[in-house]
Amino acid sequence: MEFFIIFLLSLLNGVFSMAEVALISSRKIRLEKLAKHGNWRAKIAYNLAKDPHRFLPTVQIGITVVSLIAGAYGGTEVAGRLSEDFARVPWLEKYADMLGFSITIIFTTFLSLVLGELVPKTVGMSRPEVIAMGLAPIMQLLYYVASPFIWLLSVSTKFILRILRFNRKSEDPPVTEEELKHLIEQGRQYGVLEEQESDMMRSIFRTADRNVSTLMTHRNDIIWIDSDSTMDDIRKLIDESVHSNFPVCNKSLDHIIGIVSIKDILIQVSQNKPWNLTKLVKQPLYIPESMPAMELLDTFRKSGNHISLVMNEYGSLEGIVTLHDVVESIFGNIRLTDQHTQQEAVKRTDGSWLIDGMMQTHEWSDLLNIHDLSEDEMGNYNTLGGFMMHHLGKIPKVAEHFTFRNHYFEVVDMDGKRVDKVLVKKAEPILADQ
Repeated sequence: MEFFIIFLLSLLNGVFSMAEVALISSRKIRLEKLAKHGNWRAKIAYNLAKDPHRFLPTVQIGITVVSLIAGAYGGTEVAGRLSEDFARVPWLEKYADMLGFSITIIFTTFLSLVLGELVPKTVGMSRPEVIAMGLAPIMQLLYYVASPFIWLLSVSTKFILRILRFNRKSEDPPVTEEELKHLIEQGRQYGVLEEQESDMMRSIFRTADRNVSTLMTHRNDIIWIDSDSTMDDIRKLIDESVHSNFPVCNKSLDHIIGIVSIKDILIQVSQNKPWNLTKLVKQPLYIPESMPAMELLDTFRKSGNHISLVMNEYGSLEGIVTLHDVVESIFGNIRLTDQHTQQEAVKRTDGSWLIDGMMQTHEWSDLLNIHDLSEDEMGNYNTLGGFMMHHLGKIPKVAEHFTFRNHYFEVVDMDGKRVDKVLVKKAEPILADQ
């Protein structure tokens, strides 16, 4: 009978342990959602989970009281009964008290660990929300019953922490970006998220870390219209381009007048009005090259203008960036109607890659599974061509090469002073050691 009572006390101890780990492990968002749908148990569990200073002292008081009762009862009743039994054996008589006490301690400790801690905590972690909702009303009732003792414990704890000059408020956020990325990856691994969904979420984080200089079309690649162009010149330009908006400049990109859309040009032509290009020009957004990509997206949303000119600190044009560029950085390449462009990366039969020098860093690094590039490794460049220049320390020449992160990079074509094509392949063991 005495062992059965200790068994029951260990189970009661396990209930408190299970309630503790279940409330701590529960997802508050899920409990809050259930509470809003009228689940009163979920509401109690949510209130306890978001305020651990209420239920933790309750649990601790319960565990402490039960443990003290089990220890006291085991030390007096169980150990005494065992000692009497051992004393009846002549050759064990002088060891009876020690044996009775030792066996009681071992048995009580075993039950306390297995039934009072390990099993209930494992169960509590396996289905935290369900168990938290089941035990929350009991924990709340015990909280009200033990509230005077809890108040005393709380005041004493705060007093000691104040003496130790310990600040309970953490400056760390409740969740970090890296933890969110890990959750997204876990969601993909367990099938909660489709691969496309997880890729898009990762792209959002990656875009948030970029600025507009990594998204823009560089000034060397901008197609623009001279303010003195005739209608025939513009018609030819429109036929050869997939763009719907063009910068209008006076002789050069350093003298920008504004942006003109094909739609406005066609409207003027259809109305048989005298040709005047400058009257069709609209003022674009001017943004610094250091502007974060997500801030640009918000600027586009507020202004209704989806084209912006990127300026450097000296007031010179660096490039042009559109809403389409920002969207592509999140969703991937979106091909425009009738757009025929050369592939930026071609995988050859031997497994190597032939990559355009203008491919953005985040694109070619993802392609080659080269991640976590530092600023020292990248230099002040945003493209593969810039990466080649940084590592070679000069304007490259054809056939110049180097090995980086177990990959062999070789310049195979130059367009003037710009790196046009780069050959990339897995480095041979000998090359990797060089």
